[in-house]
Amino acid sequence: MILFCIPYAGGGTEAFAGWQEALAPTADVRVAELPGRGARFGERLIEDMPTLVAELAEQCEDLSEDTFAVLGYSFGSTAAYALTLHLQQRRRTPRRLFVGGSRAPFLPRLEPIRHLMADAELVAELGALNGTAPEVLASPDLMSMYLPILRADFKVVETYQPVRERVHCPLTVFGASRDQFVSTEDLSAWAQLGGTDDTEVRIYDGGHFVVHSERARICRAVRADLMLDALNAAS
Repeated sequence: MILFCIPYAGGGTEAFAGWQEALAPTADVRVAELPGRGARFGERLIEDMPTLVAELAEQCEDLSEDTFAVLGYSFGSTAAYALTLHLQQRRRTPRRLFVGGSRAPFLPRLEPIRHLMADAELVAELGALNGTAPEVLASPDLMSMYLPILRADFKVVETYQPVRERVHCPLTVFGASRDQFVSTEDLSAWAQLGGTDDTEVRIYDGGHFVVHSERARICRAVRADLMLDALNAAS
């Protein structure tokens, strides 16, 4: 089983550090490598969902040869949903879709629009999210490299106009009890897009970046889901 993971806005492979060890041998974790970060630093950034989905689909082209699932967090959740719709149209539906830390994509967009914020406003927003180190936020040089990546990612999701379409696979939703940016109600609305009527919504104690603070618990639950899916497929 391969678990294809898409990180939060501005994130790279480090967003899922430790997941391979936590999920082995149940799953082989593969993290999307997006332009502008990591080994692809300096490449032209992606600013729209169709281009992003095409990029992601190319990265998981070989997954049709194996059983796979898709997982996204925050920005990555909407991208993972759009990717799943794209793949199922091509008869390559994943075993399961995991989404976390984001509002359901069909909900009305909230103000302010982050990709249109002034630099100072966006830096303040990052500080409120509590996922960026203070020394990074305070460094003009680092922020001059980081802000364009964030703007591009925010623009992708803030300009995405999704069809309200169910995925053709089980859906698992997870988030945080104290996420000031994603209410439990808005998170739970994802259940309307699940391929079955028993979509589970899991709430962990923490803030928006609960994907880090509760990594061990989240990974245990993901592993259990993948093992159950494998058993169901074999029966």
